Amino acid sequence: MADEAPQDTSNNKWTEDDTRRLIIWRAANSALFTGRRNAATKGYETFISQYGLEGVTPSWAKKKWENLKQKYKDLKCPRTGVSTEDGEHTAASWKWYSLMDEAIGGRPSVTPPVLIASSSQDAAVCSPPSVVTLERSEERITPKRRRVEAKNDSLIELLREMQERDERMERELMEREERREREAREREERREREARENEERQEREALLREERRDREMASRENRFLALLEKIVNK
Repeated sequence: MADEAPQDTSNNKWTEDDTRRLIIWRAANSALFTGRRNAATKGYETFISQYGLEGVTPSWAKKKWENLKQKYKDLKCPRTGVSTEDGEHTAASWKWYSLMDEAIGGRPSVTPPVLIASSSQDAAVCSPPSVVTLERSEERITPKRRRVEAKNDSLIELLREMQERDERMERELMEREERREREAREREERREREARENEERQEREALLREERRDREMASRENRFLALLEKIVNK
């Protein structure tokens, strides 16, 4: 029996809601899948873009759908003699059976088929479908429901874009504020450094002037003493 989903760890963010959307969307947009070359790829690209499924590739989405479809077919007409005691899904237990039946079964929702005994171990026998209860029929995918879900998805996408825009604006505002504060600190540090250097320069210049005056005074005193000594010696 086909696996429910392709094993691809790159799509570990895929949720059950995504599976439900895929089934509903694929049924509503079957006209996109004409069988022509690249038609399926473009179709699944549209699905991925519409729901903003980052990391999901068209080939992965296609494989997911093919596995769902194969499993539905296997459960719809199971082989007789197959045991379900090993935990295998049945039409009654598989959560996507009713939705897949509405999507590709070509009839209103029905209760899952049951096995009928057969003398041939390889014969695939399906019981006649029975009409679902009112509660189950309310779960049918109607055009109105599709429009509501599409509207809700669009609203969610809009809210997400608004949130991302607000977060981006907040980040930019914080970055501008940090840049202004950093520039203000740098200007203040530069002014303090220049003031300190100017003060040190003035102190050095004052010290040099003082030393020069001392030398000049000492030189004058020496000349005066030398002159006085000459006068005394005459």
